[in-house]
Amino acid sequence: MTWLYYRGEPQRIPQMSDLFELRRIPLPRTRVHKEQSIAVHPRFMAVRYTVKMTDSTPPQQRNEQGQEKWYERMRYQILLFTGGIALFVLVGGWILDWYIAPQTSAQKKDLVQALGLITAGVAGAVGIFFTWRGQRLTQESLEDTREVTHENLRVTREGQITERFTRAIDQLGKVEDGQKLFEIRLGGIYALERIARESEEDHWPIMEVLTAYVRQNAPRAPEVRQDGAEDGAVEKSEENTGSSSGESEPVGVPIPEPDIQAVMTVLRRRTRSFGYGEPEPLDLHDTNLTRAVLTKADLSEASLSDATLTKANLSDANLSNANLRGAGLSRAVLRGANLARAYLREADLGGADLGGARHITIEELEQQVKSLEGAIMPNRSMHP
Repeated sequence: MTWLYYRGEPQRIPQMSDLFELRRIPLPRTRVHKEQSIAVHPRFMAVRYTVKMTDSTPPQQRNEQGQEKWYERMRYQILLFTGGIALFVLVGGWILDWYIAPQTSAQKKDLVQALGLITAGVAGAVGIFFTWRGQRLTQESLEDTREVTHENLRVTREGQITERFTRAIDQLGKVEDGQKLFEIRLGGIYALERIARESEEDHWPIMEVLTAYVRQNAPRAPEVRQDGAEDGAVEKSEENTGSSSGESEPVGVPIPEPDIQAVMTVLRRRTRSFGYGEPEPLDLHDTNLTRAVLTKADLSEASLSDATLTKANLSDANLSNANLRGAGLSRAVLRGANLARAYLREADLGGADLGGARHITIEELEQQVKSLEGAIMPNRSMHP
């Protein structure tokens, strides 16, 4: 082991054995990285550095090198072919002359003609062999070129996806004068949705980023009450307006911010779910999803424990095996929702609309739910 002192510190000189080890490249810690609120998934970081470490040789230089190798290979083949024919003529002529032993000029002429015909036949056979071999080598070279081109296109596409992902992440954190720039954030959210649709392997990392964004930017407020005087005032206001389906504007129940609703829209429109393209369930626990629109969303086995879903629209949503422990679902719309094996322990369903909810009975609701006061049951009857 050899050491070199640089600036007063010992530095080890790389040895030949180091060539067989993969070195770890430390990622630079810059001010931008420290202020990043959303962590970049390792898969994108790996792609980012893979793209930078690809072959940087200019295409013209690579073509010239390939042509030089081809000329060198063809030169050896031509020399081998010419030498083989010459050796065959000499040896074959000597063997025929020794075996036939021509005496007259006519016999010698016939010997030369026979040797010429045999040489032509052998040369033709050898030429056919070399032609076949050349075509085979050309085909193999084309296949190799096709594979290299496909790999380069794949790497280029991965690099473009990485750039788009990084740009979208930057848009998610846009703030001006302490205020969110919703237009730019919405662009970043929908850009991530498009990447998730185009790249199957990037779908789940993007879902993790979006759910983490919701958990960070829309946490459940502990001071928000799920029932009480304010809720009663809202119910009374709705009764006075004659609307029990939630069409009127409720008092004291704010709508979600545009970026949070945009994420809910992305989750609602996604085509994959847990066990069908997603390795893990969605994690939205302890979030404030008040009045969020999640109609027909696939939230099977999702973690929604202690989430606030007051006045949320979950019509025809798939909530099978979902964890809704302690969730606030007061006045939520759950018409036609799939609640098979949903965990509703200590959940608040006061005033919720469960009309037509599937795979759950009134007895199961009464055993698990903390409050069903004023709720519409799956059989469309009003709970006392």
